[in-house]
Amino acid sequence: MIPSVRFFFIVSLGFLYGWHSATAAGERPSGKVAFAEGSIAIPASSSFDGKAFTYRLTPLRTAPRYRVYSLSYPSPVHTDVEANNTIPAEYYVPGNVSAGDPPRPAVICLHILNGDFELVRLLCTVLAERGVPAIFFKLPYYGERSPPEGRALLLRDVRLFSACLEQSLQDVRRTVDILASRPEVDGDHIGISGISLGAILAASACGVEKRLTRAELILGGGDLLGILMHSRETRSMRRVLESLSPEQRDMVQQAIRRVDPLTHAAALRSLARRGHLAMINAREDEVVPPECTLRLARAIGMEGKVTWLEGMGHYTAMAALPDIVRDTAEFFARDLPAGVAPPPAPNLDTLSPVEVFTRVLGQGVSMLTQAPAAGTCNYLDLVADFDSGNGRKQHVSAALIIGSGGRFRLRAGPIPEVGSLALGNGEYPWMKAKDGRIFVGRKELDPARAVWGFVEPEYKIKLLTVSGAVMAMSMAPAAFEKNIRITAGQADAGERALAIQVTQGKVKGQGTLFVRRDTLVPLRLEFSGGKVKGSILFRQWRPGAVSHPGLFAEPREGEKVEVRQEDLLRMFASTFNFLMGKVQ
Repeated sequence: MIPSVRFFFIVSLGFLYGWHSATAAGERPSGKVAFAEGSIAIPASSSFDGKAFTYRLTPLRTAPRYRVYSLSYPSPVHTDVEANNTIPAEYYVPGNVSAGDPPRPAVICLHILNGDFELVRLLCTVLAERGVPAIFFKLPYYGERSPPEGRALLLRDVRLFSACLEQSLQDVRRTVDILASRPEVDGDHIGISGISLGAILAASACGVEKRLTRAELILGGGDLLGILMHSRETRSMRRVLESLSPEQRDMVQQAIRRVDPLTHAAALRSLARRGHLAMINAREDEVVPPECTLRLARAIGMEGKVTWLEGMGHYTAMAALPDIVRDTAEFFARDLPAGVAPPPAPNLDTLSPVEVFTRVLGQGVSMLTQAPAAGTCNYLDLVADFDSGNGRKQHVSAALIIGSGGRFRLRAGPIPEVGSLALGNGEYPWMKAKDGRIFVGRKELDPARAVWGFVEPEYKIKLLTVSGAVMAMSMAPAAFEKNIRITAGQADAGERALAIQVTQGKVKGQGTLFVRRDTLVPLRLEFSGGKVKGSILFRQWRPGAVSHPGLFAEPREGEKVEVRQEDLLRMFASTFNFLMGKVQ
């Protein structure tokens, strides 16, 4: 239900594939099995339904701090769609797992309704980097499991959708079988998490699978039938349900209630009492109504313990995604045995081009959107040259200093349709006019006022959503690879060059980013796309620099004109709104 994050800047060449398998393919050991490429039998005594089965595990890719295996195994539910009877999964393992280590907790991560797997891959990546093995599988009729008509059939056939949900819970149980068989996994500490539809299924899975000992539910709730009747995304399903005979409609509704988290409130209440259940929800959710969240919270003893994302909806919760995935990883890492540490951070020289790029991108977004600690500031200074191809060339310089407590200083120009800007906010806001006068907002000064309060809500949400998504994506470089290709380029001594090829949607172009080899600080960017080409020289890129109140004060030269503080803040906000409108 949460939208794809692909339309945000996305990237990459991907990771190196393959590594050594520990056991010969086809080996069928007894007891717990090690990493082995091929088919591995799980004894009947280790499966929830007492039926022996075989799964295939194959190395997929490696990264500095984790490894990924692909898995395939039979669903315990047989359907008429043959492809749906085999479960495809990806298993993320911390890079420092080795033989003889104490077993670790593991987590099953469930994906969202629209079938985009990037969010769940991100969650698995962050868990593995925190030291916790994580697995996600494609729900029935998703991905390779889809019927010829495609996954959209689920939204047109409400009976198939309800059967899909029930099969999903059985598939969770089979996935627990696999994790419990792994030597690196502590079978007494297997958790589950999901986002949106995944959160609803994760909650219900706790009721049917007692081996799940910890759960985090993100943007979920109770009263599944009410959610389906409310959500815009399921309106075609509502029409189908309304077209059924009363007997058929009752049968489908009963099936939906069987997978409703409210039906499994007792198991969830038991987890909540032990502090093993967490709920993260958006206060203004337009897909999962907050009243459905509260209904579940009251039923399981979590009322007053829900983490609410204030001012955010189901989709704009993307703005909080970096914090959500980090908090989720920490929640499940509580079960790590003493002495087990996360995989060490890689040496800068060993980072792949895409990892370097995402680090730079994430740091840049963080510098622009996150207030620095008291006594420090983020300092950016750049010069850009553009050639639009029709004889119009432009030279723009900009310097931005962002401090704590809403302090900032901006100099930029010339900007088309705006001109040059010189403004800031220290003890009070100020702005330099074209005629050289400096307006200072010392009248009716209220320290609690901030320019953010006057920005259009639409632009505020879009900025937070994009920045949150980019920050989150920078935590999982492989998620970028579908839309941006990044390879190593030619560079001078002491530098690294990243050759960037953008293929996302209508945005086509290429460029080369040069960074310092020892610090990964960006130096310059050369780019072209369509008829436009240009370059950006980064003269300063200093996160967490030492700050001083004088940095944010108005220029000394120029006639000072005192005005109302609020008037200046509104002018700042109008400029921001104008620029945001231009980059829509």
